[in-house]
Amino acid sequence: MEQYFDLHVVKLLQKVCIASSYLEPDQFLWYKGLCSRKPLVTWSIFMEEMIAHNEDIKRNTLFSKFINLKLKCSMEEHIEEFQKLNIRVNDIPKKQRIDVFIGTLKDKIQHEVHLWDPDSLEKAFKWERKIESKIMEIRNPTTHGYNYGSFFPPSLP
Repeated sequence: MEQYFDLHVVKLLQKVCIASSYLEPDQFLWYKGLCSRKPLVTWSIFMEEMIAHNEDIKRNTLFSKFINLKLKCSMEEHIEEFQKLNIRVNDIPKKQRIDVFIGTLKDKIQHEVHLWDPDSLEKAFKWERKIESKIMEIRNPTTHGYNYGSFFPPSLP
């Protein structure tokens, strides 16, 4: 847009009017809100606020992905997906990130990890792994012939 303005020698006072006429409907609503908050919207204010608005949209989109991540795959893949999103969201406090991670776990695991009250994501990952492997041990028959998922031990010879 700046190149267009430079090429056509657009005056500073006209830039906001021209740029605002090209906004999408939802962006125009944002612009109307900006005008109601600020009595004079200069080009520098317009650009600064537009960049901040777009960053908020980007952050909210990322944050919703972050929050809506649910354990649908293996435990290790889940942790890896969470870490990928975690790297891209840098303005969420540590405690809130831990809470968000715990919230993405299956209910049984979520409750157990929460009880351990981890103070870092690494500890939350560690507890998830331990609890998940304990659950898997209980679900699968052991080498002793016991199936902890059933009520009765195997018959004795």
